[in-house]
Amino acid sequence: MPEKSLRRRLVEGVFWLTAVKVFSQVISWIITIYVIRILSPDDYGLMAMAGVYFSFILLFNEVGLGAAIVQKKDLNQEDRSNIAWAVLSLNLVLYALSFVAAPLVAAFYNEPRVTEVIRAISIIFVVRGFGMVPSSMMAREMIFSRPSLAELIANISAALATLWLAMEGFGVWSLVYGMILSEIVRNILYFLFYPWKPEFSFSFSKVKDLIHFGSKVAVARLVWYLYANMDLLIAGKILGKTQLGYYAIAVQFAFMPLDKMGSTISQVSFPAFSKVQDDPALLRRYFLKMVNLIAFASFPACWGIFLVAESVVPLLLSAKWLPAILPMQILSVVTAFRAIHLVNSPLEMAVGRPEITIRNFAIIVSVMAVSLLIGSSYGLDGLAYSWLVCPVVSLFTTSITLKLIGLSLAAYLKVLRHPFFGTGFMVLAVLLAQKLVLIDHGLMAQAAGSAALGVASYFLYYLLFNREMFAEAGRMLKR
Repeated sequence: MPEKSLRRRLVEGVFWLTAVKVFSQVISWIITIYVIRILSPDDYGLMAMAGVYFSFILLFNEVGLGAAIVQKKDLNQEDRSNIAWAVLSLNLVLYALSFVAAPLVAAFYNEPRVTEVIRAISIIFVVRGFGMVPSSMMAREMIFSRPSLAELIANISAALATLWLAMEGFGVWSLVYGMILSEIVRNILYFLFYPWKPEFSFSFSKVKDLIHFGSKVAVARLVWYLYANMDLLIAGKILGKTQLGYYAIAVQFAFMPLDKMGSTISQVSFPAFSKVQDDPALLRRYFLKMVNLIAFASFPACWGIFLVAESVVPLLLSAKWLPAILPMQILSVVTAFRAIHLVNSPLEMAVGRPEITIRNFAIIVSVMAVSLLIGSSYGLDGLAYSWLVCPVVSLFTTSITLKLIGLSLAAYLKVLRHPFFGTGFMVLAVLLAQKLVLIDHGLMAQAAGSAALGVASYFLYYLLFNREMFAEAGRMLKR
């Protein structure tokens, strides 16, 4: 693909994925806030317990074959058909395995109700088995508008269903059924937006090379899972379902920018990096632009959550969720740095080096495991504070990744200077306003004033010190 065409696809991808996610999140989070007010910490604790197991097994639902579809230079109809049947068969096995293993997970947490929750949400394995190839092909061809629309419709449908069920008194099942509905709607739309049928044949010898690459990607995702879910596993076992419920809501809000950017980063950067994997100079330029864009959006968003948490939680979620405030603030700070680290893995896989992803996440997991175990002994807040070691070890593993494309750590940090100083200027301005002016006003005025001042001060910094960012954004919109 010519660079001009690739650049256009990349811009379109960022635009569509960002626009749809922002719109869908505004709608779904308005609904989610009402759901949180209706449900109890125990409901969210139960869902988090089931979610730790489910997200682990979900890592193996396509053994990295979706990534193989995107990364493979030459892919034919036979390859896609073999992958489709392999993935569908594997997902049926995982569904049966989850049905049998659910009581064991419930026994680990000493919470019998987890059994039925896991068995119910495991139907998602079968659903995803049908939609994997169409979604991966759209990613390979850098068609972003259609899957973005599918995600928008699925998210809003699930949010509305969850709210209705919560109001009808379904408790934790409102979350379960909403999650299942989201997957069904999304995967049906994938098929409608990318019509494709597999051939009725299967050859393991034809797909084993793809499995060889995909298995490395699957292992990398496994290590990522340990990194992302160790805290919930430890909290569920040591702190109990109520404290886990507080922590789960803190994670849900603090990691919101990370969760939404994460899928966007992977969907856009992985196919883009794969297209230019043989051009190191162009690959370096795209990588740095992606890091700069992520930092520009994530740094103020994450620190913004830190700044408004004390007023927003009692205002929107009610006083029963006050214990979630401090963990939310700590985790939001960490999320700013985790967001820019997310672009490393697509780069490593695009150049055919998923083993670097495995090694780097293994380092992070080892350090974080010790930190989380120590922190959990000090309760809910201690568990949150233990995340503060994450930015340091992430910077170390990033230096390893940069060597793959001949990029220095100094050049990487230089790209981050404006998002870093701009966010610092924003935080200072908002904290001063909160202490000197907003402290005498109500929660609504504190939240709205902090948010408005944060946006204004951040853009004021860029207007004074980096106007080129506005010019570049204008060029992107023009394209």
